[in-house]
Amino acid sequence: MISRLFKSMENFLRMIKFSHTVFALPFALVAVIVIWRQKLAHVSLLKTLYIIMAFTAVRSFSMAINRLVDAAIDAKNPRTSMREIPRGTLSVLQVKIFAAMSVLLVWLFSWLLSPVAFYFSFPALVLLTGYSYSKRFTWLCHIWLGAVIGMAPLAVYIALTQTLQTESFILFITLTCYISGFDILYSIQDMDFDKKMNLYSMPSRIGIPASLWISSVLHFISVAGFFYLGYLVPFSYVYFFGVWIIFIMILGEHMAVGWGNKLNKEKIPAAFFNYNSAVSISFITFSLLDVII
Repeated sequence: MISRLFKSMENFLRMIKFSHTVFALPFALVAVIVIWRQKLAHVSLLKTLYIIMAFTAVRSFSMAINRLVDAAIDAKNPRTSMREIPRGTLSVLQVKIFAAMSVLLVWLFSWLLSPVAFYFSFPALVLLTGYSYSKRFTWLCHIWLGAVIGMAPLAVYIALTQTLQTESFILFITLTCYISGFDILYSIQDMDFDKKMNLYSMPSRIGIPASLWISSVLHFISVAGFFYLGYLVPFSYVYFFGVWIIFIMILGEHMAVGWGNKLNKEKIPAAFFNYNSAVSISFITFSLLDVII
């Protein structure tokens, strides 16, 4: 009984790719740091915990909905055919219940943060759900994904200050471009399948060279956002040292994936997780160090 319970938990964590939470959660926590540093609101450890729990619940809901909407497509794609629903390790009913429980947790923790955060959670969940369908009608689906994840810092500002400051929009743009850029790179793996299924990923619609250029531009904007945020707060040399490291890592990601005839598709999964988790962890680490030192 206990072993089956742990196995089910493992399947759910694998389904929502829990380890990938590290990509965007640091941006939400940096928003907390900026709010605290600028004394825009009282920031307690309890409220920070509520933010972490709300973010995790939102992401869990989003991943569950995505797996439900794409279950039939995932079953036909060799890369995704071993995901939990196609493989049968989780049933559609189980994932629906998981999604519903995630929504309840979103509402609970957003209400504990503030009534305003609770009210804004409704349109946010609608936008998150819409992303799962976007690949069926627009090759801007990667931007949509980046934008809905990019809302995390905006949500933190709304929850803690009930306002939206310039820094919150810079964090939104930075995270949106950062996520969109590497999602474009990741989607190159499925280009042929997307063409076959008439899906609207950027590589399948405008080709790999143009997609790589757009990804590079988006990542350039995100790096500019990192620097501009440091200027606005303002952060010190510790933060800016971290941003230069982030710039080198993003450059390394594009070099690892390659360009044109030297494209290395087999390196995309490793680049996707290793480089992007390192970028996010570096962002929160150097932002926190800047406050402490």
